[in-house]
Amino acid sequence: MTITKTIPLQRPKWQSSAFVIWGPFIGTLIIAITFHSQIMFGDPMRFLKGLITPSIIFPMIGGLFLIMPFGYLLGIIPALVTQWLFQHFFEQKLVQISLIRSIIYGGILGLMLAPFIVIFAILTPSPIFTFSYLQFFLILPTTLICTVIEWKKAQNNI
Repeated sequence: MTITKTIPLQRPKWQSSAFVIWGPFIGTLIIAITFHSQIMFGDPMRFLKGLITPSIIFPMIGGLFLIMPFGYLLGIIPALVTQWLFQHFFEQKLVQISLIRSIIYGGILGLMLAPFIVIFAILTPSPIFTFSYLQFFLILPTTLICTVIEWKKAQNNI
């Protein structure tokens, strides 16, 4: 009787990357939170009352679940581009670096997307606001979080 070794099914790298799995979710969550910032900072008591009122909070949660597929559809192409840049420049270095250096790599990765965002922002009526929102409130936090997730995954595979 021969012993055969079974190999578990491995998913392709693009399917198991934090950028593809978590990136669009984080981006959609950031956009949903920033759309509520006018209420949050303009009338904080109204916002806090809305958080404890079931007739307001349940439709908000339901709306978040409804917009999540659209966030994935809109965010999958930037997530794939970011994941490709990450694999090309930084993936081989993750096992050997510290958390602080991986955060620096995540920031560099977020800034690598700036030329694409500049081209997109020029086409909008207020390019400075659009660029700063996309670059500093959406892209950089998402790339930082996803890079730390990838770093943690690489550290656990040692």
